[in-house]
Amino acid sequence: MKKAIIIMAKVPEAGKVKTRLQPFLNAEECAEFADCLLRDTIEKAASLQNQLIIAYSPSERLGFFDEFSQHKIIFVPQKGADLGEKMFNAFNFAFEQKIDSAVMIGTDSPTFPQKFIEKAFKFLENSDAVLGESEDGGYYLIALKRRRKEIFENVEWSSPETFNQTAENIRKCGLKLSFLSKWYDVDLPGDLERLKKDLRKNPKLAPKTAKWFQENE
Repeated sequence: MKKAIIIMAKVPEAGKVKTRLQPFLNAEECAEFADCLLRDTIEKAASLQNQLIIAYSPSERLGFFDEFSQHKIIFVPQKGADLGEKMFNAFNFAFEQKIDSAVMIGTDSPTFPQKFIEKAFKFLENSDAVLGESEDGGYYLIALKRRRKEIFENVEWSSPETFNQTAENIRKCGLKLSFLSKWYDVDLPGDLERLKKDLRKNPKLAPKTAKWFQENE
């Protein structure tokens, strides 16, 4: 089976990423932090030797990713009016590459174990979809074996209802759904402190982010 990992990635520009961490961090620090999260996510995914697809934003910033040329990555700009459309279009692009299953992740959960991605692919052998719930009510991973636009419609994105509404959409489509363990996103100052503690104990979880914390203490 041909598998793909899709990363939904935003180019880390000051003032446009991780804004909910201000004023705990300034705009430049937010961009540096987001850059580390992105790099750790790419390394985590690339080491699994599946086809790697990065759906990036903004569309004019493809050049930012030139330095990742050591990895065999397919790039596609994010397209859509909301996050749901952007995610569906990224999945649609992946399946157009003749893959059999795809796991999509973001960059906001840098410490979730790499084995969760492998577990998601394993679940897809007997399920149609997999969700990894995040503690804020969203999800850090979604995996699909088939394209259904309805999965991403009428969902309140970035809300406590995102996970439940997406899961319900999957069930309404008559698809078999499996779940991964719950994990946490890093969006708010409290999340940042939690991440710092976790990486102090085990920097290998997200090496570039751990190093950034060390350099900015």
